[in-house]
Amino acid sequence: MALAAQVVACALSFGLAAVLKRAGFGGFGLPVILGVEGVIAAILSLRWGLARWWIPLQLVLPLTAGTALMLDLPSWVFLAAFAALALVFWNASSDRVPLYLTNRTTWRALVDLLPEKPGARFLDVGSGIGGTMLFLAARRPDMTFTGIESAPLPFALAWLRLKLAGLPNVRLHYGDFWNHDLGTAEVVYCFLSPEPMPKLFDKATREMRPGSLFISNSFAVNRPGIAGGCLV
Repeated sequence: MALAAQVVACALSFGLAAVLKRAGFGGFGLPVILGVEGVIAAILSLRWGLARWWIPLQLVLPLTAGTALMLDLPSWVFLAAFAALALVFWNASSDRVPLYLTNRTTWRALVDLLPEKPGARFLDVGSGIGGTMLFLAARRPDMTFTGIESAPLPFALAWLRLKLAGLPNVRLHYGDFWNHDLGTAEVVYCFLSPEPMPKLFDKATREMRPGSLFISNSFAVNRPGIAGGCLV
């Protein structure tokens, strides 16, 4: 839908510029046309119900792309940018899970949800660059914190951060969380997207032991009577 908004906005902005030029209102420079395209795409995105964080992206995309083309950058720059994006959003196309980073407000809320039981295990499903685990592990040295990440670049950054932090109660695994047994932890935390939540909650229900805590940040499991975080 975001791409469709840009296509429609491109047709409208360049078409309007051509009509106005034929009507004798003079020509419009490319930056003006691309700026109008960004505004139209942002409005369409808002009207079509896309998340609000798409708005600034839609606004700047045409001008940014136009500037890159006008600078006549070497082709390897675009290949490098594509490779970097692929390494970050490795699983976005298959699992529909982009990179969402948990903020400090949520970190502090998670501290209050951790069990008092010494030796309890915390599993971060899709741990990103490791910020959540580092924050919690520093405050609960009596617990073990494990993260699973399948995107290569976030995993590499998380591995480096964990090595530099030197916390003995943190583990990091590279791979697909669908292949990991959720029953190995008393608390399972995820910040993914709406797409995998029903399937993930079914997995949690099968594998997690009674009294364990499954926490979903922001995204409900999309099943009747079930909220975004629940006891299983």
